[in-house]
Amino acid sequence: MIYLIIGLSSAIIIAIVYRSVPYIRYAYPTAKAESIGNPFLTSRSLDQLLEVRSLNSFKSMINAHKDFEVEGEDAEEIQRSLDQHMLGVIQTLKKECPKDDREFFDGFLEYLDGYGFKAFLISKLENKEAEIRLLSDNFRRMAGLIRGSDPDKIPGILKRFGIDVSGDLNPVEIDVGISKYVLKRLKQARVSRVSRSAKDEFVDRLVDIENVRNILKAKIYGFGNCEGLFLGEGKEIAEWRFRDICKSRDLEGLISGLEGTSYHEIIKKGYDDSKRYGNIQLLEKSLDEILLKEAKDLSIKNFPFLGTLIKFLVSRYFELRNLKIIAKGIEEGLSKDRIKPLLLVGG
Repeated sequence: MIYLIIGLSSAIIIAIVYRSVPYIRYAYPTAKAESIGNPFLTSRSLDQLLEVRSLNSFKSMINAHKDFEVEGEDAEEIQRSLDQHMLGVIQTLKKECPKDDREFFDGFLEYLDGYGFKAFLISKLENKEAEIRLLSDNFRRMAGLIRGSDPDKIPGILKRFGIDVSGDLNPVEIDVGISKYVLKRLKQARVSRVSRSAKDEFVDRLVDIENVRNILKAKIYGFGNCEGLFLGEGKEIAEWRFRDICKSRDLEGLISGLEGTSYHEIIKKGYDDSKRYGNIQLLEKSLDEILLKEAKDLSIKNFPFLGTLIKFLVSRYFELRNLKIIAKGIEEGLSKDRIKPLLLVGG
């Protein structure tokens, strides 16, 4: 009887320890992220920065916060320092998280780098010099090979890395090809079992947001054939809905086409604000508000695992973008009323 009791007790202890292992592995990075927080998404911190009139005071105010050490004498150098900060944050979390999740952090860095790599490629094809700061290993390798290559060699280089393009490169094809590549990389990234649902939902939300962004580019800027900008199905925007919205004649059609999705109200408010203030960027900013909201929701659903860290990463990215905008505004002597509508608050 005593052996049976000991055996049962051992089995219970083993089961408890086994179930606790994921919590233990995520305990340090999630606790660290929660303690650091995201101060530069709060109205109070941003309002204080908007009162600053010199870049030295701006840096001092930022560096007074935990985890920041911004350097630079002008806005460009400060922006470069903020990019290095983002790289450091991702690399640190990658090192401190369970090994199973490391592919996700590589994929997230490539997703952020995608915008810069698109600009680099288009500049190369137009024979223009562009100083683009790339942080991910893959995009830096691609850029290194492309810089010294003839334009007709570029499609082959891109295909070698998994970016599907034709020989007739143009800005639309570059944009779609790179977007599909970074989203696929994130989708295929392996993560631990407890984080899989959070990662999958995050990528599906990104697909939705990038699809809507592409519709906006087509309707506002005449960027390519709208239906050719489809990046795949995400969480709420199926292919049929995307194509229906593409067929609408104006932005009103986009707004009504999103009825029934969780994105509708936020985008409608962004559209109304853009008309009220005559600034189309407010509509585009509503997509960032959606991403921030979805990341926050994931941190609740998947606490204290990868969902918490996704929220921290997304929030930190938008914090740094806020800081870049303010730094540029200070350097150019813009009023706070010009800068403030461009800033993202929340998280």
